[in-house]
Amino acid sequence: MASSKKLPQIVLFGDSLTQWSFNEETRGFGWVLEEKYKGKAEIVNEGQAGYTSTMLKTDFRNIIARASLPGAAPTPLLTIFLGANDACLIPNQGEYVPLPTFEANIRDFVDQVLRNDKMATTKIVLIAPPPINIPQPLPMGLDDAPVDPKKDRGYLTYMSKKKYAEKIMEIAASLEGTGRVIGLDLWKALIDAALEDQNRLGDEDAYDELRLPGAGLDWAEEFKPGYFTDGLHFDKLAYDVLSKSLLEATLSRWPELGPEHIAQ
Repeated sequence: MASSKKLPQIVLFGDSLTQWSFNEETRGFGWVLEEKYKGKAEIVNEGQAGYTSTMLKTDFRNIIARASLPGAAPTPLLTIFLGANDACLIPNQGEYVPLPTFEANIRDFVDQVLRNDKMATTKIVLIAPPPINIPQPLPMGLDDAPVDPKKDRGYLTYMSKKKYAEKIMEIAASLEGTGRVIGLDLWKALIDAALEDQNRLGDEDAYDELRLPGAGLDWAEEFKPGYFTDGLHFDKLAYDVLSKSLLEATLSRWPELGPEHIAQ
């Protein structure tokens, strides 16, 4: 008689970078996980395009409630990938979701899992938001004054996303003692990939904030084609970096989450 045992669920929670990650054409990390865990685990898409951490609070409570139902499939792994929308700047208002609120939301999401007896073995990967890719400005004329980075909204948004990425890694580091939470520094992984493409990785000024890939300044090169579809959303190369980094970080920390072990 066939077994009625439910496959474990790997839940991917986030915004459009998660929701649209199940597309084979862009080699999204949701699609990669579906291929890798085929027949071993169900990959659940809990991404909501355009949403922030504050907008998703009710959705997250519902995810936890479903995972806690009698007979619910186990949830060995949960990814939380937010910040890309939270960090966007609104004219004259600052971040869409202020950094302290963003931090409180992320910590609350993690705490809901860690406090839940039904999810006592669930591991969490906090994925830092990525950089954006702002086109380089057109060459300046003789009478043009250089742009002041501190006043350029695109650059300020770029640096805001860096700040939110750093906060995610700070939160993850503070929870390392639980043995159940790690951070994935996707910001740095993508910056390093672009620096390598530009033959600048390892240079003394590689991480100069005025020359970071995609920063949109005269001194900063763009990411090469294939990383972003529109400056914000991922194409194949960015998702490749995410998938590789996620699998390496997760399985090196928790080998029991590999496809050959996860359903045992």
